[in-house]
Amino acid sequence: MRLRLERSGEILTIAANPIARGGEACLYPIIGTELLIAKVYHRPTGDRAMKLEAMIARPPVDPMSTRGHPSIAWPTERLFTEEEPARFVGYVMPRVDNMRPVFSFYNPRTRRKTCPLFHYRYLVRTARNLAAAFRALHERGYVVGDVNESNVLVSETALVTLVDTDSFQVPAEGGVYRCPVGKPEYTPPELQGVRFREVDRKPEHDNFGLGVLVFLLLMEGTHPFAGRYTGPGDVPPLPDRILAGHFPYSAMRKGPYEPMSTAPPIGLLHPEVRNLVRLCFDHGHANPSERPTAADWQQALDHAENSLTTCKTNPQHVFRTGFGACPWCQRAERLGFDTYPSKEAVREALLASAAS
Repeated sequence: MRLRLERSGEILTIAANPIARGGEACLYPIIGTELLIAKVYHRPTGDRAMKLEAMIARPPVDPMSTRGHPSIAWPTERLFTEEEPARFVGYVMPRVDNMRPVFSFYNPRTRRKTCPLFHYRYLVRTARNLAAAFRALHERGYVVGDVNESNVLVSETALVTLVDTDSFQVPAEGGVYRCPVGKPEYTPPELQGVRFREVDRKPEHDNFGLGVLVFLLLMEGTHPFAGRYTGPGDVPPLPDRILAGHFPYSAMRKGPYEPMSTAPPIGLLHPEVRNLVRLCFDHGHANPSERPTAADWQQALDHAENSLTTCKTNPQHVFRTGFGACPWCQRAERLGFDTYPSKEAVREALLASAAS
């Protein structure tokens, strides 16, 4: 397949087989370059073409550009058919490799299998880099909208890339291109159950979803509204808990939930981060404007990383200074496995696996 870049007129040769296939489009390698990737829609529309034109005209300032890493996979040029009359079919964007969905890192069991030496300092740094990417978007007037774990990729060095950027809410002259989708687990209470196609979203809506992702990263994959149900009847689904404001760690309202016994203690979090968590899910429940901004998260997470110390028994155990005894040693004893195994343990596991 041969396609033409809109501005330069360059003809690109697109690989025959996609590397990823979705409901709306496929991702294709571009022959001759590993810097870009092509997204080709199954059913291109004029609306989508105009939205991409608006995005390309006003890109956000990528916070990792000086390091040569795209933290936002932003469209750089639209793609058209080679033959005339040229038809819009998709766009090109920066290509990222050797990255995995953020779930692979915040879920302890998956992390042990795929990246066992990715310790807590890296998780804090991942959260910080994620907040920086959100901040860059918000400062340019964009809203992610469909915040979820599938749209965040992470490298083994804690670099972050936001993908599926063409679904973001984009401001345009005389209106806005809305984000038509959203995942309930990351949706703030005021938007639970609404039709996203009919709503202009705001940064404070994103700030709720960002808070959820930060909490997942720093609390071993525990959702902020996950808890042990102590009320009557069946356990309400997560969206109902968000809507009711049943945050298990709440200092403002008592709900029928207690923190999960498998979750780390919330005292593990740096005091600034812990305060932002409560602002996000407690105070922000009724007053969305009180939720921490991406800039607030970025600053607090910078301070959190600078306050970390290392366990004397296992250097892979990293936690905040002043916490007391190593929480990861205690957690390993309680769970029966170490979520941050030592380098020696990882080496032995690899040797045993190779020998079997």
